[in-house]
Amino acid sequence: MQISPYLVCLLLVVIALAQTTLSPRLALLGVQPNLMLLAVLSWSLLRGGKEGMLWAFGGGVLLDMLSGSPFGTSTLSLLLVSFLSGLGEVMMFRPSLSLRLVASFAGSLLHDSAFLMILQLMGWPVDWPTSLWRLMLLAAGLNTVLMPLVYVLLRWLHRRTKEAELAW
Repeated sequence: MQISPYLVCLLLVVIALAQTTLSPRLALLGVQPNLMLLAVLSWSLLRGGKEGMLWAFGGGVLLDMLSGSPFGTSTLSLLLVSFLSGLGEVMMFRPSLSLRLVASFAGSLLHDSAFLMILQLMGWPVDWPTSLWRLMLLAAGLNTVLMPLVYVLLRWLHRRTKEAELAW
């Protein structure tokens, strides 16, 4: 089965729309899952940093267009996580579910930290102690619980395509 770049773009649009419309309804203790982060992280672990960075850039731009945060905040945060998880794919994360879960938890913390730092650098007030508990740790836990589902879905796509078929 071949997959075109247009289908990848459509998939990212669907994920971005789900992130902005469905994710608030899936909130647990006031924390929403970050579906785009999980998709980018999974794809980076499956295909490496190069393809993960493409997903991070495309997904980040879509989220930036749909959110009220400064443009580029989501993109930069996702690119950072994708780059580091792509390195992890080569080193150790691919073989083990437990290591993928650790990567998900750490990636979520890294994403949220980068996101908040960017906001603070742009002059937005950030309450770090409250954000650490109410946003970052709870979100990391929720994202880690959902990671196996997202990973399995994207692993299915990964196995049915070849890396060259997604080359842009």
